[in-house]
Amino acid sequence: MASLLTTQGLSKSFGQTRALHDVSLTIEAGKVYTVLGENGSGKSTLVKVLSGLLRADHGTLSVEGNTITPSGPADMIAAGVTVVLQEVLVAGNRCGLDNIDIGRNSLWSFRSTHRQRREKIETLVKRLSARPIDLDAPAGQLPLNEQQVLVIARGFWAQPKILILDEVTAALDLADRDKLFQALRAFCAEGGAVLFISHRMPEIIDLSDEVLTLQNGLNTGRFCAQDINATTLLAHLAQEARDG
Repeated sequence: MASLLTTQGLSKSFGQTRALHDVSLTIEAGKVYTVLGENGSGKSTLVKVLSGLLRADHGTLSVEGNTITPSGPADMIAAGVTVVLQEVLVAGNRCGLDNIDIGRNSLWSFRSTHRQRREKIETLVKRLSARPIDLDAPAGQLPLNEQQVLVIARGFWAQPKILILDEVTAALDLADRDKLFQALRAFCAEGGAVLFISHRMPEIIDLSDEVLTLQNGLNTGRFCAQDINATTLLAHLAQEARDG
């Protein structure tokens, strides 16, 4: 598989606190990668660097072989990297349809009609939600799990090459989570890649093709499919905790 995203030696500190230290990873097309680690391991900082919200102090970030020094999230979105953060961020007074299409500036969007966009968005939402969602209702009036579906749909609607999901299942029920996982597998089968952040072991085992572990901002492990099981992963995390 082709490498979509690579990092070499990413480091980020906040004063005396080292959040990331020499983190290197490779994300290939067609795979779901999970980043696993305890609170404070560097997961959130890594996501923010990959999203363009933070700039690394050192190291390089490349997408499809092109080195990028993003000045903000728009640069990463333009490069094909979209991030859905843990917070459920909707414009509460705008309808669900607008919340998904917000900020979409592709050539197709300019050339398409409102009806064409609506039909495509409705199809997308059906792939992600276990039940119908009223896309004409103000997003702030929808249940939290439906708001989260809108936010995830917004990520897909950006047509990324790499989709990064940071603890997004926390606001989903099991039915919607299963629909999301089906959509993520289809996305990868079509040549995309997913970087998934979760602390829920059943989800990690169910979804992941590879698991990458962090501790104290350091790469500490890489597990392929045959080693992604609760016994192996929990033993590794316990050993990290002992080694401190």
